[in-house]
Amino acid sequence: MKQDNLPFICFFGCGYIAKRHAKIIQKLYPGIRLGFSSLYEKDAKEYAAQFNGIAFKNYEEAAQSDCDIAFITTPHAYHKDLAILAANNKKHVIVEKPATRNLKEFDAIVKAVTKNNVRFTVAENYYFKPFLKTIHKHITNGSIGKPLYIRLTKHNHDTITGWRTDAALMGGGALLEGGCHWVNELVSLAGATPVAVQAIKADVAYQTNIPFEDTIHITVKFDNGTFGTLFHSWFVSNTFKGMALSKIYGTEGNITFESNGLFTIVNGNRFALRFSFSDFLGFGAMHRSFIDNYRTQQPWEPDYLRIRKELALIEAAYRSLKTHKFEEI
Repeated sequence: MKQDNLPFICFFGCGYIAKRHAKIIQKLYPGIRLGFSSLYEKDAKEYAAQFNGIAFKNYEEAAQSDCDIAFITTPHAYHKDLAILAANNKKHVIVEKPATRNLKEFDAIVKAVTKNNVRFTVAENYYFKPFLKTIHKHITNGSIGKPLYIRLTKHNHDTITGWRTDAALMGGGALLEGGCHWVNELVSLAGATPVAVQAIKADVAYQTNIPFEDTIHITVKFDNGTFGTLFHSWFVSNTFKGMALSKIYGTEGNITFESNGLFTIVNGNRFALRFSFSDFLGFGAMHRSFIDNYRTQQPWEPDYLRIRKELALIEAAYRSLKTHKFEEI
């Protein structure tokens, strides 16, 4: 596709993740216009200088500019207000994950983008991981028979600082802030809609600076009859620095994969081994999808209904910690 008719994207928030997104976008689309806004004008000027972009004095000036897309990369406590500000100024909206602290804030964004007839999605790069296509191809081809159970594991002893240690800014714990990625991956692997969830965490006293929870195990029922589990922790140590093995069990075999998608081993009606090194986290595919679909007037993916369902799953998991029962999603 030619590099013409590119949207003007303005970042609302100038932290690490904004820089990461900007580098990828500029590499994929060298001629694209990028803008930067922040609580602190000096940060916007610094990023604008680095990416040959435009600096705005504040978020309001950015929202009133001629940018096409507002890419919100602040902590998620501020997503609702900034998304509504952008939508009310007729800007299309992309928010970094997690979308919001809760469903009430999420629905407020949906109301604003619907009212102003603008696009809205979440920068959920796990939705675009290339290994998912490999797994779905083998499931469709009957390589392991009928899928029964998905076991997804992600843990590492991470050093958490800054706003992620603030209960008000977080609005939840590790499952909401980082675990939303893995909830998205679990739903993608199931290829179905989650309908109920039960959560549990250890009733053991230890020192942690993460509000609400840093370690959790959830069991999810899906509407196609399968079920899956996710063990997610920012506390439990990992010899392999974040790498772990996960598995899909079927009636005629299983699929073993590195949780991030680095490799996949199919052992069932047929054997297959595949590695995924190129763009294995899906950032490149995500940005190509956003920008190319914008230019061709195709819908953005994932749509907000998918993201809302996953946020509802997380809220239900937190309810389950209190009721000790399966909670409907």
